[in-house]
Amino acid sequence: MRNHSLSGNIVSVLRRCKSLEAAMRKAGFPAFLACLPVSLLALQYALILREKAASIRRISGRIHGWLSTVSELSAHERGRSEFIDLDRKMRADIEGACDSMRNLRDLCVEICAMFSAVGHESGLLQRGRDRFEEQVREACRLSQSLLDAVDAHDRRALAIRQQEHAMQQAAAASGTAHAARSGAVLDA
Repeated sequence: MRNHSLSGNIVSVLRRCKSLEAAMRKAGFPAFLACLPVSLLALQYALILREKAASIRRISGRIHGWLSTVSELSAHERGRSEFIDLDRKMRADIEGACDSMRNLRDLCVEICAMFSAVGHESGLLQRGRDRFEEQVREACRLSQSLLDAVDAHDRRALAIRQQEHAMQQAAAASGTAHAARSGAVLDA
């Protein structure tokens, strides 16, 4: 719902800029001056995309760090049997973050298409969109790798705990059987 509102606002601003451009051309301004409002708006969005891409790049760095931590935890004897995401809330949070990034990417593509629809092509804006899309793709790829690593770790931890529990039960049963045999020998 918010994207529709934001898209509507952007379309409104773009229309006003195009109207201003038409009025400036009609008033005799040179074409390069008349298109300045739309060009500045495109520049503003390109700079916003650059900031967003940098933020997502930092998020990717954090995810990469978490992936390394999961790998290290899986390598340690004590850490192997510890659960990381037993309640699956971490998975939900990461998937939600990826969905948000994808929605933001879709909005970015839509904004670039709006500029094209009014006849304004900005190489800076297009390159910003391409970089932004690549950052989102990489962040989502790393997120999926993290989720796969956490799932694999938790499956191994569950198997280890089940094996430990089975060994404890076997030891208890063996002890009970030994005590029963010892008691039977004493009674005889």
